[in-house]
Amino acid sequence: AAAMVMEERDDNEDLFDEEEPQVDTSFRHAIVVDGLPVVPKEKYEKLMNVIRKFFLQVGTIVENGLEMPTNPETGASLGFAFIEFSSDEEATAAIVKANGYKLDKSHTFIVNSFEDYKKYTAIPDEEVEQPPPPYVPKENVKSWLLDPAARDQFVVRYNDETEIWWNDPGKPDPQPEFSRKNWSENYVSWSPRGTYLASFHRLGIVLWGGPSWKTHVKLSHGGVKCLDFSPCENFVVTWSAEGNQKESLIVWSVKTGAKLRCFQGAKEGGPPEMEWPAFKWCHDDSLFARLGDDCIYVYESSTMKLIKDKQDKRSSVKVDGVRQFLWSPSDPIVSLWVPEHLNQPAKVVLMELPSRTELRQKNLFSVADLRMTWHEQGHFLCVKVDKHSKSKKTLNSAFELFRLRDKGVPIEVQEFNKDTTILAFAWEPKGLRFAIVHADGGSNRTDVSLHSMGSKHNGRVSLIKTLEKKSCNSLFWSPSGGILLLANLKGTAGQLEWIDVNVMQTIGEAEHFMCSDIEWDPTGRYVATCVSHWRHQMENGYNIWSSHGRPLGHVKQDKFFQFLWRPRPPSMLSEAKEKEVRKNLRDYSRKYEEEDLKMKRSLQGDMLKQRQEKHAAFEEWLKETSAQYKEQRELRIQLRGGQESDNESAYTLIEDVDEVELTYREEEIIV
Repeated sequence: AAAMVMEERDDNEDLFDEEEPQVDTSFRHAIVVDGLPVVPKEKYEKLMNVIRKFFLQVGTIVENGLEMPTNPETGASLGFAFIEFSSDEEATAAIVKANGYKLDKSHTFIVNSFEDYKKYTAIPDEEVEQPPPPYVPKENVKSWLLDPAARDQFVVRYNDETEIWWNDPGKPDPQPEFSRKNWSENYVSWSPRGTYLASFHRLGIVLWGGPSWKTHVKLSHGGVKCLDFSPCENFVVTWSAEGNQKESLIVWSVKTGAKLRCFQGAKEGGPPEMEWPAFKWCHDDSLFARLGDDCIYVYESSTMKLIKDKQDKRSSVKVDGVRQFLWSPSDPIVSLWVPEHLNQPAKVVLMELPSRTELRQKNLFSVADLRMTWHEQGHFLCVKVDKHSKSKKTLNSAFELFRLRDKGVPIEVQEFNKDTTILAFAWEPKGLRFAIVHADGGSNRTDVSLHSMGSKHNGRVSLIKTLEKKSCNSLFWSPSGGILLLANLKGTAGQLEWIDVNVMQTIGEAEHFMCSDIEWDPTGRYVATCVSHWRHQMENGYNIWSSHGRPLGHVKQDKFFQFLWRPRPPSMLSEAKEKEVRKNLRDYSRKYEEEDLKMKRSLQGDMLKQRQEKHAAFEEWLKETSAQYKEQRELRIQLRGGQESDNESAYTLIEDVDEVELTYREEEIIV
């Protein structure tokens, strides 16, 4: 019985220990509201009701949970209050909603948790000097630009592999500089100046950089599908199709990874996919904009707010019916166009921002379609206009060429006959020429015409030459200008032709069957052609060519997805200095030709050394095999019943001749 009593007592003690309540001594459910008006005793209750009504929208205030201290002598409030909610979650929500809330022009709420009181009171009265953290040097994210041979890098994606390579065509048996399996779940993307490589993951975006390709910053955005960098790499924009679309479009800081502002993503009731890029950036990252209904929303990147108008109010740029806009690549100027509506003609407008000054306007009539293309340096703007004929049965094309560097922005018009169809247009980078692919009379024959703007200032458009019967539908200028690659990417054709525009001669011809993508390297020395698995399931891989069409490398990979050259930052040389370098290119080239010759001899020496090592290894193997063969002579004689088989003179050579008689018949044919 005593044992039973003792056991029962122990059970009760254990049960008591389990049910012993824990006293919560924290004040996480209470908040302190500062910044309140100081009111006399007569208005005390009125202010109490205002505060109680505001915070009841967030949560439940416990009984006697609102306390606003007063001056014991005058009865006036002291400008702060204590509020106790029924739960920690409600107190946290109140801090988020009320902190920074403007009660009126003179009073703004400053809200903190009552728990912070302990933290602030624990600060010592005397300053305690903290030892500085140890210095850890960061990797140079621009180190790839310091390559002694001035090589470029590129990234390739195939299967589950992502690899970074140096472009070194003369090197035998090259290996990737860096590789990682399952580096990205979708695709990868370089930043515009090549500093970072962005990878996609289920929970967001990761930016990588430096010689060891360490993580630079992580952007937490679940289900992210699209990414876009600003031109100077200060900002990045992401969009996710998941969750609330009111905040699915986010602008981030690249340096800190901070979320700067959220915007509306896909519109309710509209298509689930967004038009990308959602924002268009000014050349210096100072402004970014997106198209709205009868307006353009232009934001300051420094404040993430709309630009101010002439009345110093933040508002959108109102343009009734605006269909599209583009930023100039070199100036804070946008080109926009408005289609025809009722009796109003279509128009193209050049506008300077943020001043909203209209620089030029051109009215157009009977417009069926319109496309704008800026020159890379912002000197010119080409507006391709497709116009209806009077019968509305045919379309006529014309170019409206704006000269941005001339006073008043003059416009030259180049019209084509009704049988001409413009298939492609491309400006020459760092030059004054442009090329077009056109077909006449609906035939399958295509021609390529090259035109010149004459001069950056006060020039006249002129036709240089028409290259007839060129099988192409796409144009790819070398980034340094001077060389134009004609490509036929329709279907599985893949014809390639390199044109030296300075002498108007073909300098190379080739074919890359099923070619889907073409990309010049940043220097214009090499060009890559690819067959992506996203377009064709066969013949996947890439080829690398010289700027004159000489094949330098061919790689085949199953499920090959991407080939992207690593971009370079803009040159710090002025246009005049670049022109001087091109003029004296022969003097510079001698130095690099000597370096190339040394490298070639070094590679040849390495190859000769490898061949000698392989030859010596073969001779050694042959010597060992001959010795082993001699050692096994007695065993061979024994196995063959005492017959000598190693002596070749013991063999009798018998030659058999087989003769076959052929029968034939002669016929004489008289003509």
